[in-house]
Amino acid sequence: MSDSSAALSMIRERLSDIEWRLDHLYFIKDKYGKVVRFVRNESQMTLWENRHYLNIILKDRQRGFSTLIAILILDTCLFNSNQECGIIDITLPDGKKKLAKIRFAYENIPAWLKEEVPLTTDAKETLEWKNGSTVYVGTSHRGGTLQILHISEAGKISARNPERAREIRTGALNTIAPGCWIFNESTAEGASGEFFDDCQTAQRLKRSKALLTPLDYRFHFFGWWMGSHNEIDPTGIHISLDDKDYFDELEKTLGILLSDRKRAWYVKKRDQQKNDMFREYPSSPEEAFKAAIDGAYLAQQMDALYANGRIGVVPHDPAVPVNTGWDFGVHGRMCIWLHQRVALQHRIIGFITGTDDDVLYYWRKLQQLPYIWGKHYLPHDGGYRRIGTARTAEAPPRTLEMILNEAGMHNTEIVPRIAAKEAAINEVMIFIPQVFIDEDRCSEGIKSLQNFRREWDEKMAEWKNRPREDWAMHGYDAFETLVRGLEMYGDAVVPPSRRVQPAVDWRAI
Repeated sequence: MSDSSAALSMIRERLSDIEWRLDHLYFIKDKYGKVVRFVRNESQMTLWENRHYLNIILKDRQRGFSTLIAILILDTCLFNSNQECGIIDITLPDGKKKLAKIRFAYENIPAWLKEEVPLTTDAKETLEWKNGSTVYVGTSHRGGTLQILHISEAGKISARNPERAREIRTGALNTIAPGCWIFNESTAEGASGEFFDDCQTAQRLKRSKALLTPLDYRFHFFGWWMGSHNEIDPTGIHISLDDKDYFDELEKTLGILLSDRKRAWYVKKRDQQKNDMFREYPSSPEEAFKAAIDGAYLAQQMDALYANGRIGVVPHDPAVPVNTGWDFGVHGRMCIWLHQRVALQHRIIGFITGTDDDVLYYWRKLQQLPYIWGKHYLPHDGGYRRIGTARTAEAPPRTLEMILNEAGMHNTEIVPRIAAKEAAINEVMIFIPQVFIDEDRCSEGIKSLQNFRREWDEKMAEWKNRPREDWAMHGYDAFETLVRGLEMYGDAVVPPSRRVQPAVDWRAI
């Protein structure tokens, strides 16, 4: 037997081993455009060795997971008959690029193998082989049964088009039978939406060390510090004291060691990525979801609050009145912000939210707090008369302000509607850098401010010049009412007889 015949015979024998196939059979283009044999890198091998049936992957950039999944899909289709695999991406062109990776790898397998499993359909959105196996690409999927589903950038899909994210959940995810594979991989895009919710659920299961069923996601996180690739020579790179503190805290919190080479890489990469660093190269899942969000109106302002230590523990001063800013969530989400003006500081000390409860329910909740009440800023519709609120058939309907006043709420101010929403948003942008926000008591409100964003135009693939009307807008609108109320009507004055001395000073008032 000739050497070439012996080599071919050995290859045919090894084709039954998927581990061998994945690292020896396929070729790809590397990031320099050079054709190279595909061999799983450090991150790809970590994902592969820890894979589950359903996998949700929160990651930084350049891990090569899309390439690994593309090769896995091709391998499944070549060596198994009648397999159906799907790729869902944020846009169809993005999905076609992943299909192109599969096509390129197929074109570069040995000729004898292509003869055994030839392509019968080679279209822009579909590849189909003679053995009945197929891979589709699209922006959603419904119908049929898939053996592998790759969902790419679900975080961005959730942020830009919540309805499409829901369609993926109710449609595509229901095409996967128990025991088949899903790879749902994305960078973070804010602390809300389908991807965020699924990550949270998967993290809770991971922390509890619960036994996963075939219908549970396994959570995988890949941060910038993991692996050996994010490193550069530290010579001449300055690490500030703030950066040193940040790295030291990471080492302590995560139980890791960060070399000088990794610290230097992070500093230079952050200089390049600026406010997008937490999203593109997070250190932890919490940091990833805390990052600025595309299309978010207040992204820079909220990032600055975190960077300047203005989101954390913010005490209530019992000597100072508490003001409130409201958004009436009729058939929606009721939101109330609690504010104190302590000397020159604007302290946001609380956020209350809920649905389907009467305004008097929330006023009772406020009355249970041990606060001196200042002014209550109500939105424009607080001055509208509501059908069904009249006390008698002869009496006119009452406004929400009247109802609250009769229940004991005083010092109410109606904040009139502003014609130009952008002008009101600019007022909030100017105001936010002055505030301190209590992270625990205002956690839901902080999410609202972070996720208040523009509407996404699917056709034009750009952000529209108007806000999206969703859950986050209610929290934002209540904050806008507070800001504009403070600017229009000022703070309430506490009678001297009710003033008490604060127990401690806070942050050098």
